[in-house]
Amino acid sequence: MKGKAFMVLIALIPAVSFAAQTEATSSDRALFYGLLALAAGLAIGLAALGTGIGMGHAVRGTQEGIARNPNVGGRLQTIMFIGLAFIETLALYALLFSIVFVFTGIFTDKAGF
Repeated sequence: MKGKAFMVLIALIPAVSFAAQTEATSSDRALFYGLLALAAGLAIGLAALGTGIGMGHAVRGTQEGIARNPNVGGRLQTIMFIGLAFIETLALYALLFSIVFVFTGIFTDKAGF
């Protein structure tokens, strides 16, 4: 429950800081881009954590299956590698979106910059 409250607080910080002002100052810009960079780093970190856990479970399951029935080891290993590729794409998507948000400043129009 604490994690959800923290995430909501982090999500509301930019909205609260920019809603009260009509004109953006240089300190507002610095705050906005700082929070944008923080959000990008948090997104990449959470994506890496999630994909790392998912990959660990996939490899563990495959190794258990091979240990129980060594005759299907090649087929299980092929399926595992395909699954690992799909899992890794989630981290790459998070990296791509973070890079796009940070370098294009996609939220600058809504923030009034």
